Amino acid sequence: MTNRAIVVISSLCILLSVLSEGIATEVPLRTTLEKTWRNYLEACKSGKEAELEKTMSSFRLGTMKNNLASASRSLTPDLIKSIAEYATDISKAEFVKLLEKGPTAGLVYVEDSEDKDATGKPRVKFIFKKFVKEESGWKVDEEMDIGGPKFQADGEKSEFDPSDLPSTHEIDGQIRSAPKLIAVPDVAAFLDIMSYGYTTRITVNGTEQNAVSGGSSSGLIIGGLKKGKNSIVIVITKTEKEPAVKPTVKIRRLLENETFAEVFKFEPKENIEGKHTFNFTIENQG
Repeated sequence: MTNRAIVVISSLCILLSVLSEGIATEVPLRTTLEKTWRNYLEACKSGKEAELEKTMSSFRLGTMKNNLASASRSLTPDLIKSIAEYATDISKAEFVKLLEKGPTAGLVYVEDSEDKDATGKPRVKFIFKKFVKEESGWKVDEEMDIGGPKFQADGEKSEFDPSDLPSTHEIDGQIRSAPKLIAVPDVAAFLDIMSYGYTTRITVNGTEQNAVSGGSSSGLIIGGLKKGKNSIVIVITKTEKEPAVKPTVKIRRLLENETFAEVFKFEPKENIEGKHTFNFTIENQG
């Protein structure tokens, strides 16, 4: 064997050794994300916003604070602690799969559900946790539970279907920017949307609200309403997922006696698709 061949072989051995060491020391993503989840729960249990900020995505934390402000509330230690109390436990669930795309990833688990279908067949619950990788590392972004049959028609175990996830939970490689924090509004109000067969996007007083696609939604208006003149922009587009039902958009203001009063309604009979802009007024009383 020539000296040149010996040098080449030696170099290859060193390179393979370095690569092997790198692979051996690399922490699997699933392990990293599960540790992130545990740290998140501990941060919630502390009741400290500074700790929560280290483990919750900037978008989710900002959205939570804006939703609370819209209801004339704030992020208190007790509320932070309650997050951990209501989080689904994954310690006893069966791991299903890891979803990953760029700086977004998801963990899926499954466990038996106490629910049964109409024929008495058992159902399962898929537990989904979404993470995003920000500059400081991986953080919890979204989570949800999805019920389903335990067995498919052919007797095979049911499989998790990512298409069941709403757009906010998709593992699409996109990190949503933290929203601008809002002040406590003059008037708290709810936005009710029915949008089967359509995607409805709404902006109230310049603040974009959560879009609804092929379904219905009712929730606090981010930023609330102003006493006096208010504006609303409604953009409706047709989807092809299900038969269309004429969409409806309503706004109900919260009164001092904890009841509601409808202050705006949009229920188009024709020319449904497109951009619709309106103004409406909120009186001082109430």
